[in-house]
Formats: sequence, C-alpha cells, structure tokens
Amino acid sequence: MAIPRRVFIGLAGAAALVRPAFAADKVTAGTLGGQAPLWPFYIATHKGFFTAQNLDVEISFAQSGAAVTQQLTAGSFDVALSVGINDPIHAIDKGASVAIVRIVGNAAPYVLIGKKGLKTIADLKGKTVCIGSAADMTTIYFKRMAAAGGLKDGDYTVLSAGVGAARYAALKAGVADAAVVLPPVNFQAEKAGFVTIAFAPDYVKDLPFTGMAVFKPWANAHVEIVKRVLAATDASIAWFADPAHRSEAVDLLVQTAHATKEDAAASYDMLRRVRYFEPTSKVSRAKLQNLINEERRSGNIGPTLTADRLILPGVTELTD
Repeated sequence: MAIPRRVFIGLAGAAALVRPAFAADKVTAGTLGGQAPLWPFYIATHKGFFTAQNLDVEISFAQSGAAVTQQLTAGSFDVALSVGINDPIHAIDKGASVAIVRIVGNAAPYVLIGKKGLKTIADLKGKTVCIGSAADMTTIYFKRMAAAGGLKDGDYTVLSAGVGAARYAALKAGVADAAVVLPPVNFQAEKAGFVTIAFAPDYVKDLPFTGMAVFKPWANAHVEIVKRVLAATDASIAWFADPAHRSEAVDLLVQTAHATKEDAAASYDMLRRVRYFEPTSKVSRAKLQNLINEERRSGNIGPTLTADRLILPGVTELTD
C-alpha cells in the first residue's frame, strides 16, 4: 500500500537543543497521519528531542495502522512510531518479525459523534456507524461502548472508512449516522452541527490504544538507536505534560496538523485530562494481556500468543 505523504524530521528545527558534533543516525519511520495523538512526535521534531539523541528521523504518514504495519513487516520502515497497538499484535501472531517496544496512548480518546437527534448510544439501534476497519481498535472500543449502551452485534450497521477524517467525511456525506473520531475532528464536527454521543475513556479504561513497534532484524542490529528513539519519545511526552508548555504545544498542533487554535487547545486539555500519553517506556504486561484476551474473544488472533512474544528482549521492559 502506498504511503501518500512524507516529511523529513530530526535535524531541522532543533535550535533549542545542542546539535551533536557527529553525523546523526538515520531512522525510517511510519505512523498514522495528522491528529492530536501524534503530538509527541511533532514535539520531538520541532523541539529537537530527536536531534538531541543524534537521530535523523524520516517519517511517512499513512491512512491506516494496517498500512503502517504492512510497511514495517516488509522492512520498509525501521520503526512504527504510533499505530493502533492491535495491528502489530495481529502481525506478530501471524509470524511477522516485528515487536512492540512502547505503549504510546494509554486509552483511546475516541469520541462518538453523530447526527442531530442522537443523544445516547442506545439511539444507534438500526443506525449506521462509521469505524476504522473490522479488525482495528475502533471496533474493539466501539463494541465495548455499544454493549454498555445495551446494543449487541446486529443492532447496528458498521461502515469501515480508515482514519478519523475519512469517518467524519462519511458522516458529513450522510452515508453514516454516527462516526468514531479523534480530537480535534470531534470539535470540528460540533461546530458543524453534529453532536457528541459518548467519549470512549468513560467506557474503556483497561486497554492500551497505540504503541510503538520495530522491525526486529533492524532493531536487533541497532539496539542503541531504538533506545534513543524511546528516550526522545519519553522526553517529548514529559514536555507535553508540563502545563507551562500548553500555549506552545497548542501553537505546534495548529502549525503541524492544521487545527484551529481553539480545537488544538481543547484537544490538549482533553488528552491531559485523561492522561492519554504513557509517560515511560515501561510496558504493562497486564494491559497487553487484556488486549490479547479481547482480540482472542473477537477471533482476531490464535490461542498461543503471549505478552512475551510481543516485545523486544533487551529493550522492552515488561512491568507487573
């Protein structure tokens, strides 16, 4: 699957930090494009945290986690900076040579939006809901939310449409009655007259959402580089978490993701309120196991996958 947009990140825009005196190590990375959950990587770029780790990171943006993971599995990417964590899990279960090295998003900040007149999840009975794909994180989260609202499979129709912007487009076009999106798209939708029906973290609190994954042959040959990518990510998330940086972070999302300042500010406050970003590179075994259990119940993975098979020994530290 082609990757539609590419930017070169790492050495430029890093005046705030001291440049190393020797050549930076090149890292080819992929990720989903354009929304608030990518904030740490915008920060790592523009605040110089990649450069401080002597990294020259080339990032390609894709329209789905499956597309990113496909490129990672093929060795076209060294690192998937942030994808729905179930995508590498599916790949690993099928024997792909990839590994999870970090949780990025602790819980999906999904917002269920819909047409006027819809007020609760129960109102979606007989309606069409736009999600990402049948096997991605939107499905797992929406099914949990639907069940909490008294709905079961068959009570609604599912339409798959890739990333949040595409789901919102389906809602605007009238082919869906509701859609699962991420900030700042939900704020744009509210201004356009659509309604907020539910917020995923109010319903799902025990599953990781996004993660960082690596191509194992590359990672095993470049362990110290992987550790530096993780260190840059940790530093970027710590910078985001400092409320003293709110204004600058908001301006950065406006610049990089073309959000309005109002939407960027609301997104910042939302993500900090739900403690979206995992602050350290330590990975919760319990959270991974919860997701494995959920995927197994959904029939997406086989019976033998364990948390230890998902991670990169010598890099990923499993806790609890």
